Amino acid sequence: MTVHYGNKKLSIRSVPVRWSWQQTCVAVLCLVCLGTATSNEVHAADVLTCNENFSVADGNYPFLRQTPIADVVNSSVNIGAIHYSRLTIFNEDNPDENNALYRWANSIHFLTRQRTIDQQLLFKEGDMVEARLLDESARLLRDQDYLFDSDIRIASLCDNEAIIEVITKDNWSLTPNLSFDRSGGDNTYSIGIRESNLFGRGKLLAISQGEDLERESTEFIYEDPNVFGSRVVNKTTFVDSDDGEQQLFELALPFFSLDSRQSWGVRFNRETREDTQYLLGDAVSEVLHDIDSGELLYGWSRGLQDDRFTRWTAGVRYQRDRFSAVPGLPLPLRSPRERELTYPFVQVELGENRYATSFNFDEIYRTEDIYVGASFRTSLGYASDTLGSDQDRLIVNGQFSDTLRYDSRRLWQYSLNWEGIYNFESDQSEDVLISFSTRYFYRQSSRWSFFTSLQGSFSNNLSGERQILMGGDRGTRAFDTRFQAGDRSLVLSVEERLHTDIHILNLVRVGAAAFFDVGRAWEPGAESGLDDPWLANVGVGLRLMSSKAASSRIAHIDFAIPVTNQDHPAVDDFLIAFNIKSRF
Repeated sequence: MTVHYGNKKLSIRSVPVRWSWQQTCVAVLCLVCLGTATSNEVHAADVLTCNENFSVADGNYPFLRQTPIADVVNSSVNIGAIHYSRLTIFNEDNPDENNALYRWANSIHFLTRQRTIDQQLLFKEGDMVEARLLDESARLLRDQDYLFDSDIRIASLCDNEAIIEVITKDNWSLTPNLSFDRSGGDNTYSIGIRESNLFGRGKLLAISQGEDLERESTEFIYEDPNVFGSRVVNKTTFVDSDDGEQQLFELALPFFSLDSRQSWGVRFNRETREDTQYLLGDAVSEVLHDIDSGELLYGWSRGLQDDRFTRWTAGVRYQRDRFSAVPGLPLPLRSPRERELTYPFVQVELGENRYATSFNFDEIYRTEDIYVGASFRTSLGYASDTLGSDQDRLIVNGQFSDTLRYDSRRLWQYSLNWEGIYNFESDQSEDVLISFSTRYFYRQSSRWSFFTSLQGSFSNNLSGERQILMGGDRGTRAFDTRFQAGDRSLVLSVEERLHTDIHILNLVRVGAAAFFDVGRAWEPGAESGLDDPWLANVGVGLRLMSSKAASSRIAHIDFAIPVTNQDHPAVDDFLIAFNIKSRF
């Protein structure tokens, strides 16, 4: 076979491999049994003393906290002072990072400003120490793309006055956006420049040119998480692609904390794109899709009560969808549905203050915040012709998720999402889509873990431009992207994961995985064109995560062998995929 990597072609001699289902089952069982059964602690519990000249955190600080602040402070104390320890990208106290190149990188990098960090904090000097606010502020900091990690601790406790130390470690924020993605036999790329911490102020500016699975485009993005030092956020996007364009502007005050009492937002989006439909990985139809949409909303809440919150949002939305033919390919067999909707809506959201910190779960040796509570959100709107809609419709969407089990070794979560429209004039539902997913994680040791996920989707009366697909980028890694299409799908993935101690040049963390995938997309009564309707594969892969650049981006290099449909002309003997994901 031929593997494409950028502009290069690598010819690889492929040897047909045949797997029986019995052999596959044995391989899956082996995945579960690879790990060992020991668990390592991260670092010792904090010990508080009265020392105004405390030792501030340095580059060797171990970020993952074991002892909750609530267990350290058992009485009411005031915040006497806040000390900011802003750590550079490279630790010059570490001989492996104390070299001319890394020192030069530190010197030209704009270290995150103290004011930028302060804008994320939910407390100030003179406040009473509240463990929840310190923990939540640390989570807000870790959520910023320009920081690799953060922690907030009580550095000194004298009588009823505490010194709070806010510790942050910067990421390298100015990065050339040079990425290549090969998944399911298709190549994508992106070339550009991205600054996620403009002048140390936390602003994002990105300019890129690239090609994804659908189009080639040039993109400009500007994001400001604290407009004029406030909690207001702004996102502006301009995209010019070979099949259309997009202009997006959003200005909003979100519910930025668990105890937030109000929110508001305004959003405008105009987009033109080509929507393509596929069969066995080949484009079979295409349509030009013009989208105009906007939203104006206001939200309110009583804040956090008994570690739970309820948020209400009301507003008005507008969306118009228009379609036209594209030269070269026919229109979809099922006509796309043109609509114009103007409707008021109301939304309710419920959640909990239930978070845990971990490491080596979705990332590699980095503090991870995991929501382990239940959440519910649903929105209901009514579009009437008296408000400018073309027909009377009821619009519904929502989400529910919960954690079935969580402890130091196990995490089991699930989520349910739904969306749909009911047309009163035609007396039928439109664009109904229901999806379910569950994830189970078992930590066998500090380095080995077992992971499995199950995802399913069901739709009814989708507009002609929409499809539910299955292939290389949707879970079955040995098959072409968009290999199967239908009105429903199901996919199971099983992985044995290894988080190694390898740290290449103190820049890149290394992990590995052995995996088994099986799934399908189908429509009852429709021929799949395959000997076996199920797509199954086994494989191994590397995981590479930068310890110095933007967080939550993990490079996947996977080698996958199909188990089913090996004789089909559209299925290769093996497939090599390279892509960037937000999870391990």
